[in-house]
Amino acid sequence: MNRFFRLIILLAIPVACALAVYLQDKPVHAAGDNQQSDQMALKAEGRDVLVIDGDTIMIDGVVADIAGIDAPELGQQCLHNGSFWDCGMSSAMQLRKYFAMAPFTVRCWPGDQEHSGKDDDFPIVECGIGERDVAAAMVSDGEALPIEGYSHRYDGLSEEADNAGIGIQGGDMIPPSEWRSGKRLDGERGRCLFAPVGNEHYVGTLDPRYENLIADKAKLLCSDEQARKQNLSYAPIEK
Repeated sequence: MNRFFRLIILLAIPVACALAVYLQDKPVHAAGDNQQSDQMALKAEGRDVLVIDGDTIMIDGVVADIAGIDAPELGQQCLHNGSFWDCGMSSAMQLRKYFAMAPFTVRCWPGDQEHSGKDDDFPIVECGIGERDVAAAMVSDGEALPIEGYSHRYDGLSEEADNAGIGIQGGDMIPPSEWRSGKRLDGERGRCLFAPVGNEHYVGTLDPRYENLIADKAKLLCSDEQARKQNLSYAPIEK
């Protein structure tokens, strides 16, 4: 009988270790009970998700960052094989493609604010399309960088993209956080593609209302984060 119990214990140890690794590699969800998560959850059909940039979306008037990733800014350029390309716009268009072609309802829930890598309290969400983790897909496709400390899985996917030279991993780029601070590649002609629209609001160039709403092209903003620092909020969509 003792031999039987020893066998059970020996078999349980590797299973427990594997489970620990699995849980460690899962994206981190916000703390709190299920009722709170349900109250804060967002869902929409993919065509109704407004993509603001490569890691920022709006659903039903709620603007949020996608947790665990940092994508090139909308007007940012990267260098590949000696030529510049609009990696920020590419990232945003890829994100919009995910949603536009979504075969299932898009569902988003609160992310881990503590490990968000953000210096403000702007809401962050983890989003899924069926079983597809949107942030993981962005990292795997070389359209975004993982935020350090958020998910070991995202870190691993980034390493794989880097080894394969996929997307932004296949050339030279300024990390988005440094780009927002004003740093640029030599010769880069990065553009500022957000604009104030009055009433303490702003819009980005991907918004179909952009040309009709912008108040002053001379006051363009270079990032969603810059707009927030000026206490601007994204222009609501009137229903």
